[in-house]
Amino acid sequence: MGIAFFLVAFAVVLLATFRSLGWGFLAVVAVGYFNGVIRANFLGVFTTFMFDAAVLGLYVGYFLGKSRWAEGFGSGPAGRFVLFLIGWPSFLCLVPVNHLLVRCIALRATVWFLPVLLIATRLTTADLAVFARGVAVLNLVALAGGMYVFENGVEALYPDNAITQIIYGSKDVGGFKYYRVPSTFLSAHAYGGTMLLTLPFLLGRLVGLKVRLADRCLAVAGVVAAAGGMLMCGARSPLVLLALTLAIAWLLSRLSLTLGLVGVVLVAGGLKFASTGERFQRAISLEDTEIVGNRIAMSANASFLDLLISYPLGAGMGSSAGTSIPYFLADVAPIPIGLENEYCRILVDQGWVGLGGWLAFLVWLFVRPPPSRPADPWRIGVVLMYSLTLAFWVSAFMGTGTLSSVPGSVIVLTQMGVLVAVRYQRTVPEAVSILPGAPSEGEGFSSPLPLCGEGPGSGGAGTPSGPVGIGPGYPPTPILPRKGEGRWNTLRRKSSGRSPWKSP
Repeated sequence: MGIAFFLVAFAVVLLATFRSLGWGFLAVVAVGYFNGVIRANFLGVFTTFMFDAAVLGLYVGYFLGKSRWAEGFGSGPAGRFVLFLIGWPSFLCLVPVNHLLVRCIALRATVWFLPVLLIATRLTTADLAVFARGVAVLNLVALAGGMYVFENGVEALYPDNAITQIIYGSKDVGGFKYYRVPSTFLSAHAYGGTMLLTLPFLLGRLVGLKVRLADRCLAVAGVVAAAGGMLMCGARSPLVLLALTLAIAWLLSRLSLTLGLVGVVLVAGGLKFASTGERFQRAISLEDTEIVGNRIAMSANASFLDLLISYPLGAGMGSSAGTSIPYFLADVAPIPIGLENEYCRILVDQGWVGLGGWLAFLVWLFVRPPPSRPADPWRIGVVLMYSLTLAFWVSAFMGTGTLSSVPGSVIVLTQMGVLVAVRYQRTVPEAVSILPGAPSEGEGFSSPLPLCGEGPGSGGAGTPSGPVGIGPGYPPTPILPRKGEGRWNTLRRKSSGRSPWKSP
């Protein structure tokens, strides 16, 4: 049965990516929403890697179905950073410090999702619209799953086994009488974190320009479902990150009235909802400074400096405390080294070189905030993406899983890819229809705009090139029909090699 989930996840994402990148990314995230409950009820190797199969479907669909888009993949500063962050741990994986399978699992958790960042630079406004609609629906489904677990207990959906230990070890809600609510995910943190990560897409759609009323209503429903999920799950970190994100975004938007009102509504609605029951009030414990101080000390203390001195080349792939080793490899797993800290995990596995590479990339990405353009339909959404990803990496010293969470890591890297695009193009690229009568927003062809290159005009001489061209022929030159000319004659003129810009 497990292999069926594996193959279906791959096939569904592959076909969705052939349709458009927006649908491909949405299909990957949809698999991630149900990955937890499927893995818990169908133990096996294939279900363990079901989400990896979905990501593989995205990669194969991108490089085969969108072959023109793949030209120049890995070029430019962002591409070189990502290739280095993949290449260095891949080299270290060859060092036989731990069992080969343990090293491969650590490599998968470190680099498998990273190409998502580069592929996400090709997302257009139409792709983001498709993704926003989809995650709104998925959030409503997750809310229904959360309410079911809330009312009937985690036992109704999750058996007690090796996969669900973290669920059954989290009975600390309502005076230690209730379990945290994971909905359809493998942990309450994965549920709450995913709900938080969908907010930039949903809020960007909600307050964006030229958005239909039906889409705004769907976005509102998705936001409500996300906020309810963050309160219901019982995890505190999503709420802290939400507050930090809204504060950063409000400052970056120059104290935008729209964003300020969004923040006020979210906070007021959350407080009102939390007042309805003690199971929604676990975040109140953040007022206890002793508890907060002890939690931070668990992840960030002087021993990090000791590790920094002790492991300049790392301790070997798979040695860190943050590496999630599957239950079927428990007998060959090494004794974990380090703290519950993402930067510590990178240090122990990859040494100074790997940690330095990640810090350099993050500084390069976040040193330049996105521009604030009032006419940009995704202006608020991009500002929220920047603020949320920045908050995630700033808080990464308090926990692990930033690069291995399902499906949270893919959503984080997607937002980072959009930020790379905006860094060069100053806005989210619009879809380009090659011929008149092309499908509407979110359907059919969207332009493979070159976003990972180095600067303006880097294409070949005389070749149209975007702000950061990656080679000749990008973006594709539109073939404009002449007055009274049908599509067939337009295509014949294209194949004859005559310039579409000149009259005969």
